[in-house]
Amino acid sequence: MTSLRTHLLSFARRYQRDDQGTWSVEAVIMTPLILFSLVFCYTFFTAFQAKSEANKANYTISDYLSRQTDPVTPAFLNGTADLYRFLNNSGNIDMRVSEVKFSVDSEGNGAYSLVWSYAVGNFSALTGDSLSGVENRLPLLANGEEVLLVETVRNWAPLFDVGLGAQLSFADTITTKPRFATQVLFDDGTTSSGSSNTDTTDDPNMDQGSGTRTYNRYYY
Repeated sequence: MTSLRTHLLSFARRYQRDDQGTWSVEAVIMTPLILFSLVFCYTFFTAFQAKSEANKANYTISDYLSRQTDPVTPAFLNGTADLYRFLNNSGNIDMRVSEVKFSVDSEGNGAYSLVWSYAVGNFSALTGDSLSGVENRLPLLANGEEVLLVETVRNWAPLFDVGLGAQLSFADTITTKPRFATQVLFDDGTTSSGSSNTDTTDDPNMDQGSGTRTYNRYYY
């Protein structure tokens, strides 16, 4: 009995000191964790990369539109949407371009008014009534000053499921002042796609209301 106990204790000590197969056990435990960490980091890296591309593409479109001195048309804006798709390497995008004016009345009260708006994708063109929904994104402007508002949405789906969801939407809103004129004009011709809303009056000092009208005079 004593001999058996001694043999068992000796075997237990040898087993405790034996390190054969340790790497195999560690590999079985650590390999899934390492792989998941690599996939997790890669997915988050590509998500931030896609967000950065979407933001830079919006800045590119905004800067390009702000430099226009000739009236832009629906075909022109559809072309900028194609450019946005190209810069993001994605066909699933939404874009809305609007021009907003800030006016101060005789009592010193300031208000934003819609000059024109054009939408591509799932966006709807802004109206005088829906303008209030984006006023919190607009900068403080001087009386009579106008600004371009470019809103974009790019949808992105992660390659691996690491908890980000099946699809993410990267939305960006950029405001840019026209560079070479007081406004970027819009020629509301026949639209081939998208939707538009033009809201202007003959008098550039008058407040712009809601509704759909066409330009009857360009002004600077």
